[in-house]
Amino acid sequence: MTTDTPSPRRLPPLRALQAFAAVVRYDGMRRAAERMHLSHAALSQHVQHLEEAFGLRLLDRSGGRARPTPLGREYGEALIAGFEQIEAATARLRLRGDESRRLVLGAPTSLSVSLLLPRIDEFSAQAGFDLQLFCPASAPDLAQARVHALLMHGDPRAQGLQGELLFEQALVPVASPELIARMDSQRWWLEPAPGVRVLHVVSEGWRQDWPAWFGDDLAAWPLPQLSLSSPMPAISAALAGQGIALLYPRLIAGRLASGELQVLASPRPGPVKRLYLAWLPEAGGGARLGWVRDWLLGLLRGEAAG
Repeated sequence: MTTDTPSPRRLPPLRALQAFAAVVRYDGMRRAAERMHLSHAALSQHVQHLEEAFGLRLLDRSGGRARPTPLGREYGEALIAGFEQIEAATARLRLRGDESRRLVLGAPTSLSVSLLLPRIDEFSAQAGFDLQLFCPASAPDLAQARVHALLMHGDPRAQGLQGELLFEQALVPVASPELIARMDSQRWWLEPAPGVRVLHVVSEGWRQDWPAWFGDDLAAWPLPQLSLSSPMPAISAALAGQGIALLYPRLIAGRLASGELQVLASPRPGPVKRLYLAWLPEAGGGARLGWVRDWLLGLLRGEAAG
């Protein structure tokens, strides 16, 4: 005699477990069906299979919308946690398999374009493995194994990561020579020239830079602002004479050396921008990560000297 009741040695079908986990994760059938790329009827059949197999109601279908019962939510949350562990373990294993061929480095777009991309082929030729850039990138990209390592401005330890401080440098206000000619470069914030504004980067890790000088109330700032999504458009806007950008010199060393951008006086010591190299605790660094670290340190030292 056979029975559909699950035993400790026999799990329900994987697809049914994934479907029910999606129902609990998205708190309903409609979004779960969309994310699973299933019809509502197919998703409902998976859930009904589980309910029949266990002899328990996992969804409350009263009120015109199916929601997990308390027992169903408890089971679904356990499934979600289990699938997340499987996904993380799979990602770590995939990273190990990739280590012999390449290393994917996540980095801010501005840093990648201005500093890393022009020299990446030289690195790969010397290191004997491919270095690939993934940008823009953030801590979730590292946690979800999209990258092997990450360049980030915030302290990695605050997000449960391992990391090393590569460099720190104070930000300086910069503008094009044409714009500087229209204002007092030593007192520009005390005697604002007509039409001059600051370029305020509002992305994570940058939005507090100007407020460090002028406070959180933008209306009280001595100059009008133009909000920009990242440092790259701020650099472009500064080059075009559209405002004053607040940047660290290593990011724009070539522009400063050519005279396309020039440094203005600062109201007080500038906010400090820090750059860390981060990796997952379980990754443990490794020889290839050491190659990347040494290359970055040398690159940053060379850029600073320039």
